[in-house]
Amino acid sequence: MNRTTGESAATMLVIAGRSIDIDTAIAKAHGYPTVTVARYDLPGPGPAAVITADEIARTHKVRSRISHAQRDWFIHTAVDAPWAAVPIEAQLVDADPHVGGELYDHAEALYEHFRTAAPRQVGVAKISKVLHLKRPGLFPILDSKVMTFYRPHARAAAARYPHRAKQKMFWAAIRDDVCTNLDSGALPLFRHRLEQSEAEQVRRIASLSHVRLLDLLTWAVA
Repeated sequence: MNRTTGESAATMLVIAGRSIDIDTAIAKAHGYPTVTVARYDLPGPGPAAVITADEIARTHKVRSRISHAQRDWFIHTAVDAPWAAVPIEAQLVDADPHVGGELYDHAEALYEHFRTAAPRQVGVAKISKVLHLKRPGLFPILDSKVMTFYRPHARAAAARYPHRAKQKMFWAAIRDDVCTNLDSGALPLFRHRLEQSEAEQVRRIASLSHVRLLDLLTWAVA
């Protein structure tokens, strides 16, 4: 696959079947809240195998609404979570749903560790906002807006992986878009343009993962 950052690369990003041109995407990046990137994203994933109170506080910048009791649950539940099988640097593009026993399954096991034990009012949005912070290249943020936007594509993705026995596969649908936009060159071009911006807050966005960049743009087009 030929992935290029040259100006000859595609100038349209594709997100859940909709297109957004690079100039519009850059404009959306200029309007993205500076405090969200500075406080939620840029401190990084922190310790590999624990969740801290400060990290839960960071998720409030993406409106997680995690309460003190839920914070304590996340911290406690993280103690015996299967972190080791999911490296900090793991990337969604490498989590192929076709391949069993590898990164996709390990990511699913980590997610299920939290989901199956979750108390009331701790659902996919809160769990994904915490896990994205811990593994920013791997776990998409699945809030209600993103899931509504991606739902038809998640159903279509599930149909392509019948051995998974899922009705909807949001990770797979988002992974499809990450791969498509990398292969077309549109995502590398978008990152390159961010890096060249005169605005520091926009240059900071360029350091975010592929998954997070598409999340930012999903909100812009949804």
